[in-house]
Amino acid sequence: MMKVVQLWRRKNPINVAKQNLLKAETYEEWQVGAYYIDRLTGSDLWRHNFTSTKYDYRLIAERLKALQEARDNNDISQLLKLFRTGGFLRNFGGISNPELFNRAYAGTKTLIEDYITEVLHCLHYLDENDITQHEMSSNQMKLDFFHDARQSFGSTALVLQGGSLFGLCHLGVVKTLYFKGLLPRIISGSAVGAVVASLICSLTNDELATTLLTITENLGNIDRLNHDVDERYGSVIENVITKGYSQDILIFMKYVKDIIGELTFEEAYIKTEKILNIIIHPTNKNIPSVLNYVTAPNTVIWSAVYASIGTGVLSDNVQLYEKNMNNEIVPRIYTDNNYVFLTPQKANERGNPESPYTRVTELFNVNNFIVSLARPYLAPLIVNDIKHKSGWKPKRLFMRLIGLELQHRVELMDRVGILFNFVKRMAVDEKTPKNSSDITIVPEIRTLMKDFGRVFDVHRTLENIPYWILVGERSLWPVLPILWTRCAVEFTLDDLYNRRRRRHK
Repeated sequence: MMKVVQLWRRKNPINVAKQNLLKAETYEEWQVGAYYIDRLTGSDLWRHNFTSTKYDYRLIAERLKALQEARDNNDISQLLKLFRTGGFLRNFGGISNPELFNRAYAGTKTLIEDYITEVLHCLHYLDENDITQHEMSSNQMKLDFFHDARQSFGSTALVLQGGSLFGLCHLGVVKTLYFKGLLPRIISGSAVGAVVASLICSLTNDELATTLLTITENLGNIDRLNHDVDERYGSVIENVITKGYSQDILIFMKYVKDIIGELTFEEAYIKTEKILNIIIHPTNKNIPSVLNYVTAPNTVIWSAVYASIGTGVLSDNVQLYEKNMNNEIVPRIYTDNNYVFLTPQKANERGNPESPYTRVTELFNVNNFIVSLARPYLAPLIVNDIKHKSGWKPKRLFMRLIGLELQHRVELMDRVGILFNFVKRMAVDEKTPKNSSDITIVPEIRTLMKDFGRVFDVHRTLENIPYWILVGERSLWPVLPILWTRCAVEFTLDDLYNRRRRRHK
């Protein structure tokens, strides 16, 4: 009987389509598969039926009609009134409710998509049209309007957390966000995430686009026989098991180090206008745990990266360096120099009271986090409301219970000190933002089960690197609709404000 059931499920076109979706090589290919699945399941009809208890569809429909009429009638006063009465809220009328994004693969309610599109049209209308005899008639007035709107809407930050063995997946996340116009300008990272964040925030947009398209070729030109990388099999085992870093990661780190050189946080910000935050865990309380152009402007970025990875991992002598008034690189001096930098795992063991990202929220008006966890083994433990519902409901509940039980057992073993260091490095990490609205991106568990052996293979680097980047891209494709809904208005306001500001100069 079970064989008959299995045979039936194997031939089920919906299951076959979902399996094909996991094999997509490009977003366009994935999108075609998503539309196909929605047609098979009837989710395309759900999208076009704007009624739902998950959001205030009446409010959204009324606001959409009012915006369209105001723009068609050139009624600037009405447009401004609509925007100033709730128009600049990320979750206006409940449109960012995660439950609106786990039904259909290709997107959410078309009413929500039409509403966001109309808001963008209205913002461009206010920016492009010459408005006389009105408060928006001058460039300064428009500049002030876009500035106030940005402050009201808030900012999004991308968090690239850890992921030592699978850290190159972060590159895939960044690549998709950038080419879809959804890459935040506030980027935070720790450990390997700090390496990726440093690369992004040290390059202008044009340089970043070129780098993302040619990175595999460029990494192939990096000298493999350097002090960070040893191709001997025993050293690879030591790097992976003891330190938690594969050869692919070490080569990538050398590549990034060669690019950013001795750049400081302030220099990177002036060059790119991106805000880099590197999370560190010093035992000296006088050293800030979040380094950026505000808290540590003259600090050399690469020294902060080593500090984020921790003392004793890649080097036993880790310290922060800065540029002095003579443009010389010198160690930062603190009153108490008897300190080390903890790895994220050891910092977590000490029970830090709050997430370091709280400081990022305070400094840069962040109210929306996109968290990239390059750890496929954590996929069963992630409570993700935007994950598409599939399979038999009792089965999903059972798998969730298994995940929670596994998480509980790991925490107990860690608490009594019997958890192996290798497992601890994989399963325990620093605290991430805990807002209910945050989007968490994690690769499928299939990645770990199928291709874990790649981290030990020193002869397939040029094959492994694009593979891990593709894994990162695939992890992001399903959540692009909710990211666009939450961030499109914010990034449009950023672009319009920056354009006006340059014109004002």
